[in-house]
This record gives sequence, C-alpha cells and structure tokens, in this order.
Amino acid sequence: MEATAFEVLRNGVVLAELGGYGDGPYCAEHGKGTALVVLGTYIIDPGEDVPYDPRFVFKPGRKNFAAYLADHVAAARPSGARVAVSVCANDLADNVEFLQAARDTGADIVSYCAHSTMAMFLAKNTSSALCRREFWPELRRWAETFRRELDVPCIFKLGYRDTPDTLSAVEILTNAGIQCVHVNVHRTDPDSVGLEVIAKLKGKTPFLLAGGGIKDLDGARRALAAGADAVAVGTAAMHDPTFCGQLQKQLNP
Repeated sequence: MEATAFEVLRNGVVLAELGGYGDGPYCAEHGKGTALVVLGTYIIDPGEDVPYDPRFVFKPGRKNFAAYLADHVAAARPSGARVAVSVCANDLADNVEFLQAARDTGADIVSYCAHSTMAMFLAKNTSSALCRREFWPELRRWAETFRRELDVPCIFKLGYRDTPDTLSAVEILTNAGIQCVHVNVHRTDPDSVGLEVIAKLKGKTPFLLAGGGIKDLDGARRALAAGADAVAVGTAAMHDPTFCGQLQKQLNP
C-alpha cells in the first residue's frame, strides 16, 4: 500500500494522537466523522519510572499489549474513520513489534512519533533526535525497517521546531519510502511561520499531514491552501468532541 492509501484522507481531518487521552473510546467520540483517528502515542519501555501517563506505557513483548490493542482499535471503529496507532520506543525492534501487533489487530495505518523531546529519548538519540543531521543514517535505517517489516501504510510524525534539521529530514524519510509525514507546525494563523513551513514542505513528501493550532475552519483552510494534503487536530478536539466531525463536513461537504 503506497501513497494511494493516503489519498482517501485528502482535504480531510485527522484526530491527532494525544498521549494520556487518545485511547479507543476517546477516538470513537472525538473523531466521529473524521477521515482518520490516531491512537496513542504509546511508549514501549522496560523501565519502571517512565514519566508519562501509565495507561499509555507498556513493557516490551507482544503479550503485554496485544489484547489492549485489539480492544482499543475495535473501540475506535464507531468513529467511522480509519484507525491508526502511534508508538515511540528507544529500541527499533520494540517499535516494530508494537506496530506489527497493531496491524494484526486491525489498524489501517501505523505511525512512529519522531516528535518527542523527552529526555529518555534524547539520551538515546531517538524520536526527535533522529531528525538531527548527524543521525540521519539512523533515521533512514528506521524508516527503511518500518517499510520492510510492516505491510500497512506508515506515518512519521515530526515537529518543525524540534531540531534545526527537521525540515530537511523530511526528504530523508521520503527517499526511504515513507509515504506520509505528519508535521506539527504549531500555528496556522495568517502570516504565521507554521504556514511558511507547510509551503516549504509542499511536494517534499507524497502526502503532507499538518497540524498544530488548528482551531477553526479558516485555520484548516489556510493549512490546506499552503500545501497540506490533510489537517490534524488535537487540542481543539479535546474542548469540543464534535469539532473534528464538523470540520470534516465543512471541508468535504
């Protein structure tokens, strides 16, 4: 499944992953009527004191999360949207195993979060650190591994302010075969840097999903006009469970 797998999302709304909130029931309610809902982000780590909502942290090993994924992917289905699952782990094999389990329990799309600036990831040069120029060979290796080991579409999520090299890292991902990049641009106000970021990335990836600060129809339209193929919404959906579905209808009447 290549770029065409994402075409069904074009000009649509994605309920973005939101650690501590984005489980199956949350996605079913807040993502009703959208194009895609994203569960997670989940952390896979063997440690005992991960500084993250414990409901979204699992020990490595399929037995520790397969049943949860089956329940929550199914619970997200009443949204009517396609379902994705997002993960972040220091160990590449742990990421792959978790996303394979997500695929096997029915997820349509999987996502790796290269957008965390948590110390536990930066210390191991993973997540957002992978976007730093000196770690691009690893970024490419991770992307190629996901492409090889997973037979469902894969998203990489980035934050444009995470490192000075993040925007250029998009080309690394595209060259490695990643068909969709999700970029948190932080704001989509008129004349904002976020809109400039979207414009710079237009055409750099087969499918550009942009989010960050989208809180109304005008903001979504500005993001799409700047070059995004679809928009992602997080905070606004928290405040109004009907927001994403209404926005989807307005963008795709």
